[in-house]
Amino acid sequence: MFSAYKPTWVMNFAKTPAAVAHAWLIQSKLPNHPGSKAADKPVKYLPASARDSNLNREVICPNSWAKNYGNPDTTPIDTSDTVSCDEFAYAASYNSGGMPASLGGMNEVDTGNDCVQTYASRVATGDWRLYDDTRTAAPTWKEVCGRSSMSNYQNTQSMQPFSGTFSAPSKYRLLDRDQYWVAFPEFAHCDASKAAVSYTVPKP
Repeated sequence: MFSAYKPTWVMNFAKTPAAVAHAWLIQSKLPNHPGSKAADKPVKYLPASARDSNLNREVICPNSWAKNYGNPDTTPIDTSDTVSCDEFAYAASYNSGGMPASLGGMNEVDTGNDCVQTYASRVATGDWRLYDDTRTAAPTWKEVCGRSSMSNYQNTQSMQPFSGTFSAPSKYRLLDRDQYWVAFPEFAHCDASKAAVSYTVPKP
């Protein structure tokens, strides 16, 4: 165990490009840069033993939000898939907008409406786009969280290896408030400073 070491979590772009694009956009554009090594803004891990992350998720992504309020142009992968709500920074972190400041939360907001709002659509097989949800006010890029309506498969599978491997005792054994970085190698060449209303997700 090396307490000063911060491991790097690399999201699976080949499997879940829409979820990775959302996380990259929020990390790159917002002033708190959650998980950015370049900005020296690590994510602080929140284990279930400290607080149920569903409590954070209910602030940003209330139950049935995606179904009832998510952008209608959100694209599931197929008929067996549904739409869901993806937040970044992750609910299981002290960086989550749903984590109360009184408990150590770093970016507390009252509701997910305070986050940058986007949605993901598939234009063709392997071709995903992340759009600004123009039903709401345009982002100021001073927000501290992101909320995106997207494929439930993309959302849930993007983090499945995190709890199953990355944070588990067999790998890095993350403890309460342990810090780690979040990386997206496929987006290393992208410039988030350019104004855009949609972001084309590079094909895997």
